[in-house]
Amino acid sequence: MKKIILILLVSLGLQTQAQINYCDSMTVIGSQSQIVAQVNNVNTLMDCWTTHTTCGILMGSDSLTTSHLIYNFANPYDTIIICIYNTINGVTNSCSKTWVWNGMYWAKMMLNTNINEIEKSKSNNNIMYDLNGRKTLKPKGLYIKNNKLYFND
Repeated sequence: MKKIILILLVSLGLQTQAQINYCDSMTVIGSQSQIVAQVNNVNTLMDCWTTHTTCGILMGSDSLTTSHLIYNFANPYDTIIICIYNTINGVTNSCSKTWVWNGMYWAKMMLNTNINEIEKSKSNNNIMYDLNGRKTLKPKGLYIKNNKLYFND
């Protein structure tokens, strides 16, 4: 009896399939005006692809293809949302990803980071410091004044 239950559990476990998140495998290549979206390592036709702007303007749609062509000529947008719809075993899966044109290529929104330039603050307080960082009035040898290194005999 235990062997039958074990065989039954193993056979059911082997027939389950992992659910693929197509948006995690999606890549976008091309220029800002001509874009190609595709799902890598998946040999399945997608039921429907749609692309729209963040304002909700539909830019294009395709059906039963492995890739999706998007034309962004008239008024080039720098942020687009690509959605995929696919039905497997009677279950419809859908996902959407936001893509941003960073000036050179399309990047997933979640991968972008903001980098702000740090401006150097100028301090011209004319205070002199020795090489150990202590304030000094009459420096001897090397000393620092206004972030510059000086030498005094």
